[in-house]
Amino acid sequence: MKNNTAFILLSLMALMTSCAPSIDKAELPQPLKADVLKFNVTQEKGNDNVVYLESQTPGVIPYWDFGSGTSTMADDTVIFPFSGDYVIRYAVSTAGGFVPGDSVTIHVTTTDLSYLTDPSWAYLTNGQSGKTWVLDMARPIGWYGYDYLKHNGSADDWSWQPDYAGNEWVMADRDYGEMTFDLNNGKNYHRKYIDDNGNTENCTGKFDFDIASHTIKLTGCELLYGGDYHSQVTNWSKITVLALSDSSMTLAVSRDHPNPGDGPCWIGFTYKVKQ
Repeated sequence: MKNNTAFILLSLMALMTSCAPSIDKAELPQPLKADVLKFNVTQEKGNDNVVYLESQTPGVIPYWDFGSGTSTMADDTVIFPFSGDYVIRYAVSTAGGFVPGDSVTIHVTTTDLSYLTDPSWAYLTNGQSGKTWVLDMARPIGWYGYDYLKHNGSADDWSWQPDYAGNEWVMADRDYGEMTFDLNNGKNYHRKYIDDNGNTENCTGKFDFDIASHTIKLTGCELLYGGDYHSQVTNWSKITVLALSDSSMTLAVSRDHPNPGDGPCWIGFTYKVKQ
């Protein structure tokens, strides 16, 4: 009886195996090779601030990275207001995966600030002449959920922006230095930081401002901030713009290493124009 039972089980297993659909590996999407990717980057004649991106690889989603932003359009137009050399990278997304491609370097001969039409540029930089910001010690810091900018009513759509009076624990009331943004033949950033002992540290770098995504990327210098928060933040150069006007702004960094009992969120620092 035991032998018969074993025979029946083996027969059923064989039948089930024979009925299972087979997977033909040839039917799976095959990843493209980088050497088949085709694209074209051209500059407008007589006005090389205007750059045209053309993906020539069929059946893919292109991915362009031009330093100050990205695009997934097959054909796109990008403006480079400042003179200099820029690297444009091309890649594609396919059913077989993401395929990095090649890059090209373009040269822009002149600076033309007329392309920077959004008033946010003037709010942040005051154009070529620059604008200098200092911490607003009336309300220097706040904490914000990651959905604060969306205002979607989620659990992460919250903020706490305490007045400094009565909340002096947030940071010592002193001069932390200043930072300057300008558009003098480039997107320039300068920071002067003053430590607890009155020592001054200066650095000069660059910035990129993506108005659509409310982000600023600093290169060569970190954000000016106050208080003892350095260990709570991994990246002090990737900035989220929570508020910006001609005389005030709030810039935030991600608190990704919070104290025990706290959670990840944005730490936002509020600045005013230096008088």
